Amino acid sequence: MKKTHRDYDDVRGDFKHLTDFVLNHAADVRAYSTWCIGRLVGWRYDIYAPKRAVPDFWNRNAHLWFDGFSRLAGFVISEYGRFDFAILTLEGYRFLFEEMLEWVLANWGDRGPSLEIEITEKQEFERGVLERAGFQQTGTFFSEAFDLHTDLPPRRPLEEGFTIVDMAAQPDYRAQRILRTNAFQGRSDLSEKELQDQMLFYGYSRQGPIYHPQLDLCVMAADGRFVSGCEALMDAHNSEADIEVVCTHSDFRRRGFARAVIQECMYRLQALGYRKAYIAGYSPEAIGLYASLGESETMTNLIFKS
Repeated sequence: MKKTHRDYDDVRGDFKHLTDFVLNHAADVRAYSTWCIGRLVGWRYDIYAPKRAVPDFWNRNAHLWFDGFSRLAGFVISEYGRFDFAILTLEGYRFLFEEMLEWVLANWGDRGPSLEIEITEKQEFERGVLERAGFQQTGTFFSEAFDLHTDLPPRRPLEEGFTIVDMAAQPDYRAQRILRTNAFQGRSDLSEKELQDQMLFYGYSRQGPIYHPQLDLCVMAADGRFVSGCEALMDAHNSEADIEVVCTHSDFRRRGFARAVIQECMYRLQALGYRKAYIAGYSPEAIGLYASLGESETMTNLIFKS
């Protein structure tokens, strides 16, 4: 079969090529990768440290395969520009996986002592290709797919003095950055300069095409602090969303705040007519929480390293 491949190029409109691929073939993307439109938009718009250090980050970290009709058949992509990579193909082009893997090994193989890829449990063919190439499974994580056409569990009331706010009505991105830095980095000692720098770089992500401040939610304490939060990354084209950035401040854990803010997010998605919401869980605690939030289908995802 005739095919061509080349590096990602913004000038040639490749971000649109990638987003059209993901939006127009959402079922294939869900079945044969762990990516979604939110993750792809984050790759393009989240400006974290590796991207600030490499001006042509995007050109270096995606490579596209086109079929004989010049249609995008698949691509390889590195989310962080390090040892991580993903391979996405349409269902009829899964046979390209082996060629694409060989390209990754030849061109990105020196990015670390080992390379790492995630696949879904449905990718038996791809698993065989990886194992023949010397990759071994090193981990498992799970995704819950919630059916928003069913009744959701009743909202649990918050403790007195706490409310749920969204970033449209309460756009305190400073408080949100303090919350996320504590939850994900374990830091509560940011200098004012560090905080301002983080707000500047992370603020760029809100310029992405799927940010919706009404679905960027936080639990707020009576003193104005944000203590828990989550955000829905919306695929309006397919009426689906991924609930991400679920976090709780270390001083407020095990009090039901994460459950409350996720439930509020799902209720809002349901009110907008969305049909599915997805959440990925890595820890046993997260998996247990998500599985208790409503009727869902559990999907198993596998991590392989070379």
